[in-house]
This record gives sequence, C-alpha cells and structure tokens, in this order.
Amino acid sequence: MNSRLLAAFLCLAAAAPGCIVREYDDPDEAYPGDVTFRWTFAGLRCDEDRDIAGVNITIPGERLQNNGEYPCSANGFDGIVLHDFGPGVYSFNVEGVSYTGEILYAVSGTFRVDGNVTVSVDMTPTGTPPSYAYVSWLFPANNVSSNPTCSQAGITAVDVRVDDGEFQRIDCVRGQGANSVQTPYLDPGEHFVEFIAVDANGAPWYHYSGTLITEAGRPTSHIMTLWAIGGASIAWEIVGNGSRLTCSQARISEVRINFRDVFTNELVYGIVGDGHGCNDAPVVYEFLRPGRYRVEISARASDGRVYLSAANEPPIDVVAHQFPGPNSALVVPIFMQ
Repeated sequence: MNSRLLAAFLCLAAAAPGCIVREYDDPDEAYPGDVTFRWTFAGLRCDEDRDIAGVNITIPGERLQNNGEYPCSANGFDGIVLHDFGPGVYSFNVEGVSYTGEILYAVSGTFRVDGNVTVSVDMTPTGTPPSYAYVSWLFPANNVSSNPTCSQAGITAVDVRVDDGEFQRIDCVRGQGANSVQTPYLDPGEHFVEFIAVDANGAPWYHYSGTLITEAGRPTSHIMTLWAIGGASIAWEIVGNGSRLTCSQARISEVRINFRDVFTNELVYGIVGDGHGCNDAPVVYEFLRPGRYRVEISARASDGRVYLSAANEPPIDVVAHQFPGPNSALVVPIFMQ
C-alpha cells in the first residue's frame, strides 16, 4: 500500500475532524467529483418536521457556498450537491436548524471522494446518542400458516428491551411484516436485544434474545425470528449421608440450576448455571426452547462440601406453550459428594 492510500485509510479509521487526504498528483489512483448530501431527521423528511428551516454543513478545510447554510428542501429534494471536490477523505458535520437558528438535529462522519459520491445521513436530535435501529419480528411456522401473522400466532403484543433498559410493550402488528419499530437512540456499536411475545392474557409464547449493530448517521434494520417457548418448574431435595437435609443443616445458601440439551449437549445457562437462593424452590422457568433436557443442579456449602444432582437423572421434555406451575415442580435430589 503506498503512502497516500495508507494515509487515507488511517484518516478514515480515525474519523478525525479536519482530516483531509488529497491525491491530485496521481489521477490514475483517484478522481475529483461532486458530493451529494441527502438527509433525514430521525427518519423524517423535511416536510414531516416543520420545525426545521435549514441545514448547515461544515467540512473542515473547505469553503462552502453560502457559508454552508442551505434550505432543508429545494425543488422537492432534501439535500444539496456540492461541486468540485478533489480526491481524498473528508470529515463533515451536518446540522438541522430551526427558524430561530437552534440546532435541532446533528450528525458527523467522513466520506471519500473518488469521482462523484453520495452521502446519505440521518441526523439524530441534539443531546441524544447518534444512532438507532429499526426492528421487526417474525414467528415460526405453525399449523395455520408457514409465515403466521400476529393473530395467527396468537400474539397481541411484544415486550422489547435494549441492553439493560426497561421492557416496552408494543402492539404486535406495529413490528410485523412491512412494519418496524424504532429503538431508543443508542451509541454506535453492538447492543443486546430481547423480545417476549405475549398473548391477550399477557402470557409469554415466543422469545428472542441476541445482538444488533447500530451505526452513527445511518439507521440499521433488523428482522428477528422469535422462537416458541415452553416452561419448567424445578425444586430440589438435599441429601447427605442418606438423610434429607434442610438448607441450614447443609449450610447451603445458593443452588445453581442448568438444563443440558440431551441431543446437542449444550447448556442453557453456560457453565456457571442459573443461581437461586437455597430456600427459593420451586423455580419456574418460562423461556426455554422446546426440547429434551437433563436438569443439572449443584451447590457448595459454607464448609466446602459439594452437592450435585445424579448424572443419570431422567430428562424432561419442554413443550412449546406449556408452562408447569409451582405445584407441579420436578423435584431433583442433590447428593453430598
């Protein structure tokens, strides 16, 4: 890689303000061109947010016509064409301003000129993180349809949360098919998302958890296929020296529960397991994928003794949309080793 291309790469990676790399001396490598900016405001067009009077553009090191101040829309086009840029990498700031000059929206980024280039930006409100995503959901095939609607899946709402935020209940049809819902404003990068689809009684029927990526200045779109869920109710019995013990007698304060898929050998809750107080039995689980599992329970007493469930404990079947309650808990003995 020659020095000019390396410099351009480093500039783009750093996205440093005022960072410009030009290559006028070698027209065979890159070409000058016009830069077309297209803009939206949190997904809205100029005619959808009447508070926006204009857009200000700043490109460090460049003098722009009218000092970089442009109408929000001209001849029905929400954007502007800036002419005659030399080849290279440029940084920019774009602001949506009100009629009183207040900055309502903003975005920053970089672009590279190698011939004509279009820069599409979606500004976010000032004072908020600069990215967000659109999410929608699908349900697995059932005996009604291969691509069931919300009603065909028996779902009225979907509870959604991002990272450690609170669950927000959203009408199911708002995020299905051609519809999508917008996440809160987020910092660019990877985020954890969770979806719980519930019926008219608020009972969970489908679930999804995973990650999505957001980018500054450009909303990303994600379609999640939720999976059917079932439940299990688990209790335990402590056995030491052939006798049943209480948690206090065994000196156990916490037990750890796990479900091992008998076909894939995978653990639902990783190698650590799901921790609960020793006196919290039974524990009700509602978000298990249907399948056959072997329940594994472990505990460590304050005196260092270890208690484990038997390796030959009979497996249980988790059935979609069936949720055993506390009164039908499976009691798993854990034995002092």
